[in-house]
Amino acid sequence: MDKRFMDGLRHFLLGALLGAFSWAVCPLVSDQFEPFDTLVGLAAGQALMLAFALYTGCRKKHVLLWWLVAGIYAGQNLYAYAFGSSGTREWFLLGLVTSVLLCILPLVGGSLAKWVSSCSQHDKK
Repeated sequence: MDKRFMDGLRHFLLGALLGAFSWAVCPLVSDQFEPFDTLVGLAAGQALMLAFALYTGCRKKHVLLWWLVAGIYAGQNLYAYAFGSSGTREWFLLGLVTSVLLCILPLVGGSLAKWVSSCSQHDKK
C-alpha cells in the first residue's frame, strides 16, 4: 500500500479512538454521558484531542491533521451511537451536526501549531 495512505489511515484510526475516548471520559468524571452536558467532561475530552492535534500539527504534515480530525469526528459519533441511550440514537442526526463543534478546537489548534512550526523552521534558514 501507499505510505501516504497508510499514514492517513493510521491518523484516522487514532482520531477515531480519541473521539470515542473524548465521549467515554464524560461518565468517568461526571454523571453525564454527553460532553455537551458536563463542563468537566467537555474540557477533559477537548484537552485530550487538542494535545494530539498540537503534536500532529507540529511534527507531521498538515494533511495528517485533517485525517486525525476526521477520525475524531467519526469516533465521537460512532461511540455516541453504539453506547448511547435510545434517546441518543433518536437524536443521531443532530449529533452529526453538533459534534462538528467538538472538532473545531483540535483543528484550529493543530493548524496554528503547524503554522508556528513552519514559521520557526523558516526563520532558522
